Amino acid sequence: MKTFRMALLGAALAAAAAPALAQTAPAPGPDNRGPRAGRGPGAILDRIDGNKDGKATWDETWIFVQDRFTAADADRDGRLTQQEMGAARLGPGLDGRERGASPEQRTRVVGMIFRGIDANRDGVVVIEEVRPLAEARFRALDANGDGAVTRDEMPAPRQRHQGRHG
Repeated sequence: MKTFRMALLGAALAAAAAPALAQTAPAPGPDNRGPRAGRGPGAILDRIDGNKDGKATWDETWIFVQDRFTAADADRDGRLTQQEMGAARLGPGLDGRERGASPEQRTRVVGMIFRGIDANRDGVVVIEEVRPLAEARFRALDANGDGAVTRDEMPAPRQRHQGRHG
């Protein structure tokens, strides 16, 4: 469920993968020293917040989703294939490196996300298929219904366990 949630957010929101679902590598931080140190929902909110006022409006979110979709669309045809989505970096915990997922597990997860987004089941995802999911996710996150998502409305990051479970 976390994978799907982050994909939608990342794509509001991954290729996301889910294209927007198609998350590309993290943007450089304010000091341009590489990927932002922050991870999780708060870091995504920071990337979506175009005017840096501490909240993400729907317009800012939709621009972010479109940019992510475009970044994942390797052949620039306006459609994402499952292969393009799978090739896009999905974000922390989704690309298999951070969590140790096998390539087979990653392919399965990307396939599930892809099929969930491909509303007309034609084997490609277009931005119009992403929008309803992104809008629904945005509305769900906007707990007070003011048309903007703030850090206090974002889900708490999942805690990573240090040891193995018995």
